[in-house]
Amino acid sequence: MIDDDDLKDSRRASAQAFFESLDELFDYIESSSQPVQPKLLPPQPLPSSPPKKTRPAKINLSDFEDAIADLEQFIQKKHTKRPESKE
Repeated sequence: MIDDDDLKDSRRASAQAFFESLDELFDYIESSSQPVQPKLLPPQPLPSSPPKKTRPAKINLSDFEDAIADLEQFIQKKHTKRPESKE
């Protein structure tokens, strides 16, 4: 049976792997995309009243960890399906 410390360590390692994968994805996107000229938008008039502040959504840590695990599994499946390049 897995105790809480092992489960926390496993999830922490999964979260770290997820963020490393995310960094790799961003690096890939940055290196493969062409520079894009930003579109200039016409100036917008200032609102007469300040915008209402919305309350941040409450994040359930367990759901977030499950989502990370799902993303890691998806990424691993994508890597196994990709043929190895021969150079």
